[in-house]
Amino acid sequence: MKGPVRWGVILGGAVAVLSLVFGLAGWHRTYEMAFVFLAIAIVINVITVVLCLREQASSQSWLGQARNGLLVGIFGSVIIFAGSWLVTTVVIPDYFTEMADGYRQTYVDMELPADEVEELVAATAATSPAMSAFDGVIGTLTTSIVVAAIAGTWMRKKD
Repeated sequence: MKGPVRWGVILGGAVAVLSLVFGLAGWHRTYEMAFVFLAIAIVINVITVVLCLREQASSQSWLGQARNGLLVGIFGSVIIFAGSWLVTTVVIPDYFTEMADGYRQTYVDMELPADEVEELVAATAATSPAMSAFDGVIGTLTTSIVVAAIAGTWMRKKD
């Protein structure tokens, strides 16, 4: 279990640092950067799961590798949740209000009706830090188990 725990901590730490960097740089205010953040977080997730599975390959069956991927996701998720919550409540307390204000111009540029723009901005501003962090947990767990299920097919003890 040492491997999945270590890789989960690496995953969680890397994504927490990524959240902090994006927040401090003000990139959370840019609509397009949300997709960049998501892409980088997914790449980090895939890499950490694959490296964990590679490290464990000689001693694990496919089911064991799927379990390893899930464990990486679980341990990483705890840190990701805490990091996200801290960034959006302590480090940048107006995180979602700033995000909504930044997204407003993108919504206008999309030529959305004014009332729809205001609804989207209000919904973004009203985002809960806990719910946002929980979304990160769900994404991390889903990515981890899917990657492990696929990669575990090739990286496992041959019967």
